[in-house]
Amino acid sequence: MNDIRVMIVDDSAFMRLTLKAMIEEDPFLKVVATARNGSDALTKLDRFHPDVITLDILLTGNRDGLAVLREIMAVRPTPTIMVSGAGGENAVIEALGSGAFDFIAKPNGRPSEIGRIESELQTKIRQAAETKIRPDAAHPDQTADGEIEQKTAALSRMGFPSLIFIGTSTGGPKALQLVVPGLKIGLPAPILIVQHMPAQFTKSLADRLDRMSRVKVSEAFEGEVLENGNVYIAPGGFHTRLLENENGRLVVRLSQDPPVHGVRPSVDVALNSLDRIRHRSYVVAILTGMGKDGASGLSRLKKNNRHVFAIAEARQSCVVFGMPKAAIETKQVDLVCPLGRVAESICSQYAFRGDE
Repeated sequence: MNDIRVMIVDDSAFMRLTLKAMIEEDPFLKVVATARNGSDALTKLDRFHPDVITLDILLTGNRDGLAVLREIMAVRPTPTIMVSGAGGENAVIEALGSGAFDFIAKPNGRPSEIGRIESELQTKIRQAAETKIRPDAAHPDQTADGEIEQKTAALSRMGFPSLIFIGTSTGGPKALQLVVPGLKIGLPAPILIVQHMPAQFTKSLADRLDRMSRVKVSEAFEGEVLENGNVYIAPGGFHTRLLENENGRLVVRLSQDPPVHGVRPSVDVALNSLDRIRHRSYVVAILTGMGKDGASGLSRLKKNNRHVFAIAEARQSCVVFGMPKAAIETKQVDLVCPLGRVAESICSQYAFRGDE
C-alpha cells in the first residue's frame, strides 16, 4: 500500500503538531506539508499535491477556511476534511455543501477524547483518499450505468397514506442541497431524512436546507406529528423511529439506544420501525454514504410491504458509493439514477406536478 500524503492547514502551530502526531500514528499516513494560512496552503497544494487535506474551518488571515476550501476545489480539487472547534456547526454545514469530504472535532485536550478523535481522523483520511472529487456529477441529463427501469406513478393509485424516506451519510449534506430544493410544494407525504451526523449539526443542516428550499425543512423532535409536504431531519445523537397514532398519523420517537453500524441516527433503525405500520406506501431513497446502513432495513421493508418504491443513487454521482451499492445488492432497488434525478423520481411516484 502506498503512503497517503496529507497536508495540514491550521493557524495554530500547536494544533499542526498535534494533528501531525495523530495522523502519523498510522504508518500508512504521511504528513508531507503543513500550512499556517490560506496563501501558504495554496502554494503548498501546488508544490506537494497531497492526497488529502485537513483544513481549520476558522482559519485566520485574509482567507478563512471556507474561502480556502473553495479555492482548493477550484484550482486543484482534493478531498478535504474540515477541523472544527466548538460553535462551528453552521460553518461546517456550509463547508460540506461546498465540497468538503467530511469533518472532525478539534482535539480539546481531554485524554478520553484524544484516542477517539485520533482514530476518527485516521479513518476519515483513509476514506477520503479513496474518493474522487467530481466537479458536479449529478445533473439530471446524466444516465446511470445499469439503470433500472422506473415504475411510473406506482404509488399514486393506491389510496394509502404515504411516506418519503431518504437515508445518507458521507457526502449527504451536499447531495441534500440538490435533492431537497428539487421537491415540489404540496407532496402528499411527509419526508423524513436520516443523515449520519452528530448532535448540534443536524439543526444547522435543517436550517440551511430550509433557506434553500420551497418546502419547509426542520429538525424532528420527540412526539412530533409529521405533516404532508414537510421535510424532517432526524436529530444527531438520537435514533429516530416512527409509529402510527390513533388517528393514523406518523409520530416521531427518539431514543439514545446504542449506535447501529457505529452511528446514531441509523437508517436501518428508522426503516425497521416502519415495518409495524400497515396500509401505508413508501418511497425510499438511499444516497451517498460510507458503509451499508439502510440495506437490511430496506430489504426487510420491501419483503413485508408490496407498496415500496426504492431508489439508489448511481455510482457516478456518489461521493462514496457504499450505502447505495449495499442497497442495490439486496436486489430490492427499483431505480438507480444520478443525484440530479432523485427529486424528480420521488415526485413522479405520486404523478404529482405540485407547484409547477
